[in-house]
Amino acid sequence: EISTMRAVPVVLGLLAVLGGARGEVKQVSAANDAIYFSKSTEIAVMGMFAKGNGAEFDAFMTVAKDFDKKGGIAMGYTTEKSVYSRYLEDDGKPPSIIVFSSFNPETGEVQKGKKARTHFAGKFTYAELHKFVLVESQPVLLRLPQNLGPDFQKRMMVAFQSGMPKLFVFGKAPEPASDDVVAAARNLRSQALCIFFSVNPSDPEDEGAHHMEQMGLDKADVSKGPVAAMFAQGSPEKLEWDGTSGEKLEEAAKAFIEEQPPFEPTPPAGGGKASGGYKGKKKKKAKKEM
Repeated sequence: EISTMRAVPVVLGLLAVLGGARGEVKQVSAANDAIYFSKSTEIAVMGMFAKGNGAEFDAFMTVAKDFDKKGGIAMGYTTEKSVYSRYLEDDGKPPSIIVFSSFNPETGEVQKGKKARTHFAGKFTYAELHKFVLVESQPVLLRLPQNLGPDFQKRMMVAFQSGMPKLFVFGKAPEPASDDVVAAARNLRSQALCIFFSVNPSDPEDEGAHHMEQMGLDKADVSKGPVAAMFAQGSPEKLEWDGTSGEKLEEAAKAFIEEQPPFEPTPPAGGGKASGGYKGKKKKKAKKEM
């Protein structure tokens, strides 16, 4: 029997083969280059700066290099006024960050011919920038199993590998995620990564059923209604939820999150890989649309 402590590492092992190195963070020097860059992949992130140095620029570049090597997200920057003046809103000034996305934030499916923009509104720290890129690179609700291409798979791996709290909802196939589950995921957007698994409990090869078992859950329970669990640092924890109310699912998820240390991604040390994990000891209880 595999311990629940190994649940997410098992998932990561299945995804690890999808990784792959990319090139350097792209410097965008002309307006035409910016248009090409924004359309180069499903998710493109561009930092806009008045000059190529300083604490804010350095924080962005550290985050950009970290995500760039994981693949699935194009990372770039510009220091050219002729470029960033086209994208800054309301006569805004650099520094600024924009995520260009061609997928539907609700479903994760690519919307051909459409490119949404999301502007960063936080502080230029490694932790805030890392969380922004992580959240905006994922759909509101990651629906599995599905394969929407290699970039999708790489972004999914980034999500699973991150230290951000994760909400797993398991429902019986072929029923899709309910509107209540989607609504809860939308409200948890900046606090947790939300994943919905469609499960066929009678299929011994079913991926969703396999993940339930690895998390210490009974796959047969989905026949009675959706099952929810959360994972952060330790073992996955099944949530007390009636399987229907989106508000109760959100409340249960938030109660779990409040028990966890704040999610504070840390920059890589000496050029190493960023931890993307948690800092501090466990404590007691006490967005912008695409």
